[in-house]
Amino acid sequence: MTNDNDMALAALLKAAEMDTSLPTELLRKSFAIQRRHQFDRDETREVSLQELRTLLDAMVEEEEQK
Repeated sequence: MTNDNDMALAALLKAAEMDTSLPTELLRKSFAIQRRHQFDRDETREVSLQELRTLLDAMVEEEEQK
């Protein structure tokens, strides 16, 4: 899913090592969504936003069930 040599992902993961409450899984999955849709035409960009919303909703729901 991810390329460990990707500088953008490396930067996000380095930021996650700091004292944040963002799970690494969220960073990896949101990065994958953005990467998959980075060359989409403007009229189809809503797809990546919807996927991000779905991911965030699922992660919030998972946290609430703990």
